[in-house]
Amino acid sequence: MTRSARPKVAIFGGADLRAAASVLGLEGADDGRPDLVLVDLRDASACAAAGALPCDIPRVVVADEPQRSLAAAVGLSAASIARSTEPAAIGPLVVAALPRTSRPATRTVLVTSSRGGTGRTLLVANLARRLASRMTVTAIDATGSGALGWWLSCAPRSWSELEGLAEELTADHLAVVAAEGSDVTRVIGGAPTAPTVTLVASTMRAAVSLTDVVLVDAPVLADERSRALLPIVDRVLVLSYDDPLSIATLAAAETAEDFWLLASQSRATRLAERDVFRRLPRDEHAVASVFAERGVVRGALGRAYDELADLIALDAS
Repeated sequence: MTRSARPKVAIFGGADLRAAASVLGLEGADDGRPDLVLVDLRDASACAAAGALPCDIPRVVVADEPQRSLAAAVGLSAASIARSTEPAAIGPLVVAALPRTSRPATRTVLVTSSRGGTGRTLLVANLARRLASRMTVTAIDATGSGALGWWLSCAPRSWSELEGLAEELTADHLAVVAAEGSDVTRVIGGAPTAPTVTLVASTMRAAVSLTDVVLVDAPVLADERSRALLPIVDRVLVLSYDDPLSIATLAAAETAEDFWLLASQSRATRLAERDVFRRLPRDEHAVASVFAERGVVRGALGRAYDELADLIALDAS
């Protein structure tokens, strides 16, 4: 299970359009024929440059109202016209425009952090709840703490019960041992022991054949399990505070450019010389309100979770 090759996209527009393409996992095409052309029609020079490419290559364009009329006049379908460069606006159009063989669907999402206490498990639980209304989800607790099961109101079996199956774990095994959490999410991995790397990897492989998307609540970046899993998952989310210790830890870690860096309880736009992908606001009231019932986080933090769930759903389509 390795990361799929990304679609090659010719991008004609400003930095905001390129940033959106990066968020959606689209790789700029420096040479050869691209799979897709992204054009900001509000930029005259971008339009002129895009016009040099063959007209049979699928296009997704960004346009305000005046440009939308022009686009319609030359035969562009409304299904290929976005109103902004936001990833959530462009993403569905890209999915529809790309040839099916060019769409690398995200099936495995690993969530880790620069250090403990960043809200990683709460994020995984809330992503699982939100995604479960649209697709089948398996949530894996690779920490051995049992916290993910607690947040999803279930008690998964201990990892120690699965270690003997590490080399031959199948979807049928998981279907039997998985606990059913809130919102019909399958949950794997309970306290009090942490799994081996081999067991977590085989669990992910088996879970991919069982559900649409697999979310992994992984230990901190420095942990051997996280380091071993990073190369074999499709998408990585890294949570970090903006304090000096977290930033130093993040700077020392090897993080790929396509990792989604999330600033936890922070308004920072850059951490450790990296652009922040999304900010998760401090919302103590929203968190405190869900502790008793272990429900879905609402408020400002919940809206940030909603946005991330939407992007992962696009990734998985």
